[in-house]
Amino acid sequence: MTAVDLALRTVLYALSALVTACILLLAVLLAAVVVRARMRRAREAASAAARPLLHGAVVAYLAGSPETGGLRLYLKKQRGDVADAILLFQNTVTGSARDRLCQLAQEFGLVDDWCAESKSRDLLRRRTAFSRLACASVYEPVLRLAEDLLLNATQDPDEEVRLAAARGLLQSRGEEEIEHVFAVAISTSLLTRIVLTEDLRRHAMELCAGPVRTVLRGGNMQRIRAVLEVLVAWERAIPLDDVREFLDHHDRDIRVQAFRLAPLVAANFVTRSALVRALHDSDQEIRTLAVIAAGRLKMTEAMAELASCMRDGDLDMALHAAEALAAMPRGLETLAELASSSNAQTARAASEALAHARSNP
Repeated sequence: MTAVDLALRTVLYALSALVTACILLLAVLLAAVVVRARMRRAREAASAAARPLLHGAVVAYLAGSPETGGLRLYLKKQRGDVADAILLFQNTVTGSARDRLCQLAQEFGLVDDWCAESKSRDLLRRRTAFSRLACASVYEPVLRLAEDLLLNATQDPDEEVRLAAARGLLQSRGEEEIEHVFAVAISTSLLTRIVLTEDLRRHAMELCAGPVRTVLRGGNMQRIRAVLEVLVAWERAIPLDDVREFLDHHDRDIRVQAFRLAPLVAANFVTRSALVRALHDSDQEIRTLAVIAAGRLKMTEAMAELASCMRDGDLDMALHAAEALAAMPRGLETLAELASSSNAQTARAASEALAHARSNP
C-alpha cells in the first residue's frame, strides 16, 4: 500500500467519523425537540385542565370566600397558571376586590417571583415580569416593593419593558413619578408616547402647570414637538397662556401641532391675529387647520377670510370654512348668500353647511 493510498484511507475514515458524528448530533437534537414538544404539550394540557378550576377558585375568592386551598394546590407545579388566573380578573374588578387579588398574589410569593424574573436576561421573561408587576402595582404594598425596579426599567433597552414599567409607576399617583413618566413619554418612540398619552390624560392639569411649560420654554425642538402632540391628543381645554410663538415657528411640524392645539387654548388678541394671518398661508394644511381653529373659536373677525377660503381653497378647505361660518353669529346669512355663488365649489360647500345646520339646529 502506497503512502497515497494510506492517506486516502485516513481521509475516508475521518470523513466517515465526521458524518457519523453529524448523524448522531442530529439524532440528539431531534430527540431533544421531540421531548420538548411533548413536555410543552403536557404543560398545555395540564394548564387547560386546571384553568376552569383556577378561575372558579378566584371567582369564589372575589365573592368573599376565604378559602384559597384550591389555588395553593397548584402553586408548586403550575405557578404560572395561578398567576394567569389571578391577573385575568385585574381589569374586570376595582377597589377592594382588586386589592384582594394583588394581596393574594403577594401572599403566594408570586410578586417576589416577578421581581426576580424582572432581572432575567431572557427578554420574554423580563417583559412578562414587568407586565405583571405593572398590573399588581395598583396595590400599594406591591408598588412599594417594585417601585425601584419599575423606575430603573423605564431606561430598559426594550420598548415593551419601558412601557410596562412606566404604566406601573403611574399607579403611585405621586408627583415625581408622574413627571418621570411624562419625561419618558416625550423622549421615546411614537408608539410608547401614544399609549402613555392616554394614561397621562387624568394628570393633564398638574402636568400643564409645571413640566409642560418647562419643555415648551426650552429649546429642544424634538421635545417641544412631542409635548404638543401629547396636548393635542388629550383633546381637552389646556391652561396655557399662549401658543402664538408656535403658530409662527420655523419648524413646520411644530406649527402643524400648534394649529391643532389652538382651539383648545384660551386665545388672546395676539393668537387670534396669528390665526387670521394663517388663513392666507401658502401651506394648504396650515391654512385648513387655521380655518378649523377659527371656526371652533368662533372668530367673527375672520368671516371675510373664511368666505375667501371657500372660493380659492380646495374643496376640503371650502367645506371646513363653510362649517366654521355656520357656527358663527350671522354666519348662516353669509352662507345663504354664498350658496348662490357662481363658483360651483363655494356654492356646494355653502349649501352642504346650510343643510347640516338646519338638520341639526
